[in-house]
Amino acid sequence: MTTTVPGMRPNKLVSMDIDQLRGWAAFMDRAMIVSLIATLMAVAALGVTTWLSFRFSGAVRAQEHAVIDRYRGMEGHSVQLEQDVAAARERAAALEQEVSAARERAVALEQEAATARERAVAFERAAREASEQAARAAAERAATERAATERAARESAGETARTPMFDAAEIQQRLADLGKLVTQATAGAADPAPGSAAETPHPVQGPVQGESPSGSAAASRDGQPSALVSSLRKYAGAKAAVFVLDQLSDARAVGSTISATLGDAGWASQTWTWTGVAGIMGVVVLIKEGSDPATVEAASTLVEALRSAGFNATKGDWPADWRRFRGALYGPQTPGPTEAPIRIVIGAKPQ
Repeated sequence: MTTTVPGMRPNKLVSMDIDQLRGWAAFMDRAMIVSLIATLMAVAALGVTTWLSFRFSGAVRAQEHAVIDRYRGMEGHSVQLEQDVAAARERAAALEQEVSAARERAVALEQEAATARERAVAFERAAREASEQAARAAAERAATERAATERAARESAGETARTPMFDAAEIQQRLADLGKLVTQATAGAADPAPGSAAETPHPVQGPVQGESPSGSAAASRDGQPSALVSSLRKYAGAKAAVFVLDQLSDARAVGSTISATLGDAGWASQTWTWTGVAGIMGVVVLIKEGSDPATVEAASTLVEALRSAGFNATKGDWPADWRRFRGALYGPQTPGPTEAPIRIVIGAKPQ
């Protein structure tokens, strides 16, 4: 039955069958499933997006930290470089100061060396003047001695033998003084003055051996040269160098006599003129250090033979390097003046 109210629409009955309801229910189920799947996909997308966002943010932060650390390292390295540059500048300034000080010291050393050379030249000049004065004094003494000898010879023309000029004590004193003079003259060869060196021997015109031996002690005694030669022939072949002082005329005659005697005895001797040296008295026989016993024996025999022949001879050792000497030597260049192991120095006659 249908009731109708005035002014109102009547309600219509909607009738749906069971199939339609089932269709709507299936549709709603599908829609719900689709919405559920869409929700799950949205949630999954949101999770993936969130995870990717976190990863990207971490990578960005790591990159930023790396950049900041690199910048800090570069800043520290630049600071270290600036410090190294400052230290290098300080070292360069210190080196410049040291170089300047070294230059000043070099200039001071050059000045000192120049002053030392000037003093050495002055000392050498003074030594040369002293040598010249000593040579002049020795020549004057020799002239006085010759005059006294000639006067005594004229006064004692009838006498058969000469009386000795000195007694035994005075002769020993003279020999001791002679040894001191030889030591002083040869000691200078060990420490030559700065700026002066041993000159190379030069040849001289005319050998000293050719001078006349007249007036020598060996020629004034009958028979003595023969005894001298016979005593030295045992050492024939011995090498000797005869050094004759240039400023003494008597030394040339004595050197010529001794050189001729050695040649007669079979000795290999050469004569050189020695300049720039004074103060040596008599005949001095010197032996090279380290010579063999035969050479030492020959030198000793030569000293004794010269003494027995009337020469004022003494024996000694060269106190310096055998190859070094004062002054200059003039004579043969071969053999050299320093090769012979025996050296005979002819000095002034004792007063």
